[in-house]
Amino acid sequence: MRAILLLGLLLIALPEATAQICTEIKGIVIDEKQQSLPRANIYLQSNWRVGTSTDSLGSFILPPVNQPDTVVISFVGYKELFIPVSTSTCTLTIVMESLITQTGEVTVMAERLIAEEFRTFKATKLQIYTNPAARADPLLAVNSMPAATTLDESANISLRGSTAQETGIFLNNVPIYDGVRYSQLNGIGTFSIFNTAIIDNVQVYPGNPPLEYGNASSGLIALQTDNNIPEKSNTQLSVTLANIGVNTHLRTGKTSSLTVFSNYQYSNLLTNLNRKAFERIKKFNTTDLGIHYNRQWANTSLRIFNYSLRESFTYDFRHPSFQGDFYSGKTRNFSTISLQHKLGAGELSLNQGLSFGRSGFNYSASDITITSRDFYTSLNYYYKTAMVDFKTGISSDNRRQNFSGSIATLAYALGPQHPHQHAQSTTNIPITEAYGYTKIILSEKFIAGAGIRKKLIAQSIPDYTSLQANFKWQPTDAFSSIFGVGQYHRTDFSRSGENPIIQYKNSQLSLDLSYNKKHYELSVSGFVKRSDQTDQSQNINGLEFFARYKKSKFSGQLSFTTLQASIKKEETNPSPYDLGYFIKSNVQYRFNQSWTVSLFATGRQGTWYQPVVSSVFDPQWKVRQPMYSDATNSKRLPDYFSLSGNISRMFTLSDQFNLIAFISAENITNHLNVRSYTYNFDYSLKGIEQFTQRTFFIGCVLNF
Repeated sequence: MRAILLLGLLLIALPEATAQICTEIKGIVIDEKQQSLPRANIYLQSNWRVGTSTDSLGSFILPPVNQPDTVVISFVGYKELFIPVSTSTCTLTIVMESLITQTGEVTVMAERLIAEEFRTFKATKLQIYTNPAARADPLLAVNSMPAATTLDESANISLRGSTAQETGIFLNNVPIYDGVRYSQLNGIGTFSIFNTAIIDNVQVYPGNPPLEYGNASSGLIALQTDNNIPEKSNTQLSVTLANIGVNTHLRTGKTSSLTVFSNYQYSNLLTNLNRKAFERIKKFNTTDLGIHYNRQWANTSLRIFNYSLRESFTYDFRHPSFQGDFYSGKTRNFSTISLQHKLGAGELSLNQGLSFGRSGFNYSASDITITSRDFYTSLNYYYKTAMVDFKTGISSDNRRQNFSGSIATLAYALGPQHPHQHAQSTTNIPITEAYGYTKIILSEKFIAGAGIRKKLIAQSIPDYTSLQANFKWQPTDAFSSIFGVGQYHRTDFSRSGENPIIQYKNSQLSLDLSYNKKHYELSVSGFVKRSDQTDQSQNINGLEFFARYKKSKFSGQLSFTTLQASIKKEETNPSPYDLGYFIKSNVQYRFNQSWTVSLFATGRQGTWYQPVVSSVFDPQWKVRQPMYSDATNSKRLPDYFSLSGNISRMFTLSDQFNLIAFISAENITNHLNVRSYTYNFDYSLKGIEQFTQRTFFIGCVLNF
């Protein structure tokens, strides 16, 4: 397997002749009214990793271009531009055409988010691809922001110390439940199901989720698919140690496009190269297929998306009472339809989603099957004037889950010889809500908004009302502050406990300050929140600090988060999210036009756990029952640290073809990161369950 790594290094180290066309590409990006557009995305079509964004004055500088290429300019709400590079295009004045501006007989539209000004994080497709921590995954890109407090290296995103189950995830304004792959019985999954190739942007509200979305109590992630019509069709083929994938974006007409992608993931090559890291993974495989259709008419936009997934994995399960194979399999399909129609100064939108799936889990004598079906419909109306925006709507979210199978009766006795019981249940969550939100532009520097969301029909879920107020003050182009306060509700299927439904009521207050200049960005945030559940409550106070620097070939960022979190049942004890520090940093450097080197590091304080202090023999089942310390005597796991890196090189094969080859490594230092402790049959010896060990990964992407 060392030969595979050597081959990869040789591939990206091949010499490449250069003939410099521009020592640098610089210019300014403006709109049709000659106003500058800050934060527009500029990158080379041959390599999205060679890119930048405009500063507060709309100016930009790209590094030298040594081969024939095309500069791509994109900005949310404007038509994407493609400008071929030549000696006469080294200095550019770029005029962007608004997508809301009528072109011929067609108006290209995207649904407006009334609370967009109150978000604190936004990532475009380019930023997801170039984020060294994202691994080209939209949800993993969110994990690099300071507000993300995910503790388990997964795509189940925790925001500001709340559980991942409280985070709302929406695709084209449709809620997506279980948006991960390789999910376990507890719902935790390694990657998201979203393909960045079809994503236009990701907006994150880590606190005070906007009330135009429902069923989100502590933070929200809103993904929008790309509604641009490509100038010409293009295809991307990727081959890695664990994946073969193809993505093709077709222009099917003057006003329509079709994107189709599919991936097959396999385990043999990856696990053989990283035997130590994957010694307990026996096999995994995934097949998925996604289809995205985009059609624009005069004043109307339609987006249809369908995604199908089939996956399975088997790993070595270890428990004091049983060791053997744990098998998990899932079949999943979901569809979304988003329709927007412009009505004068207003806009009417209809969003629908249908999802169904079947998951199976098998180990020892336990054999569990979970089937689910979700159906969602919302109708919204947005009215906009010079000073006041108003949005209102109604939504119906109906979910059903069937659980059946055999499960262990005793948590400490999981062997096939131990008692198991058959369980079967059907749980329904019907939620019908109406909302209204008003935003007032008091001046160029001050915006205020307030909203209400009310559960309507008297169903099996108790009645509730969510309230919200937001304020944004931006005295200069560089400085801005966002203040939010509100009370929010979420209802979901319980993943533990006797009650099949869990309800969250979250009250929070947050203040976000940011300062942006040409080459750097600074921000600080503070928040206070309380989350009430059926049988417990959680109090969280936190501070976040963030700094980013970007100039020419180098970019880097650093974040620091500290949380004070406690859980109260009968007594008050520390929460797993009670962390003195949570630090993330990444750096990226581009050189010789074709090379990119990235490093990403994460460090945090270890989480709390209750250690085993003794065990008692159960003579009936001949197994020992562990006795845990009480919560007041909890201990911390060792502190967590991981350093990961990536080296990539782009090869321009022709005017139509380019190849990107890369090598990446996770946990380069092979730091021992403890996930939990395991024990032998009588709890006399303690072992370690680890997070990701040192792992190498290579692959290439062909664009044509």
